[in-house]
Amino acid sequence: METFLYFRATSGISGDQDETAGSVIYPLSSLTAVTAGDAADAQGTITDDDDRFTMFFKPARVNENGSTAAGADRPDHIVLDVTSGDFDFKAVYKELAGIINAPVGTHGGLITVFDGVTGEGLTGVTGIHQVTMNLVD
Repeated sequence: METFLYFRATSGISGDQDETAGSVIYPLSSLTAVTAGDAADAQGTITDDDDRFTMFFKPARVNENGSTAAGADRPDHIVLDVTSGDFDFKAVYKELAGIINAPVGTHGGLITVFDGVTGEGLTGVTGIHQVTMNLVD
């Protein structure tokens, strides 16, 4: 059974269908990296930011030919806002790893990273700053 990571930026259920603030899920198997900082552009270049972290994924979209070969260097990424100040990134990474490695069925196949409607999510995550889905050439 595949496990998915769930993100919802909107604070109201009526905005759930919105392409920039609505619900997004990625299969856990597409997660490639997590890093402190803000991926500010389509290439995923990280800039120093003490109140954000970025999760990188294999691209979800492919071109009209179905090719995933070219452009694979442009990962999809989601930038998450965290509580400002001295945020402990290691603690949130440890929490995420613990949830991922929990026994099968513990989280029902869906790990909520952040949900703006219910307030569920990883400790210290306060919002979703940006969702970037890149089209693979």
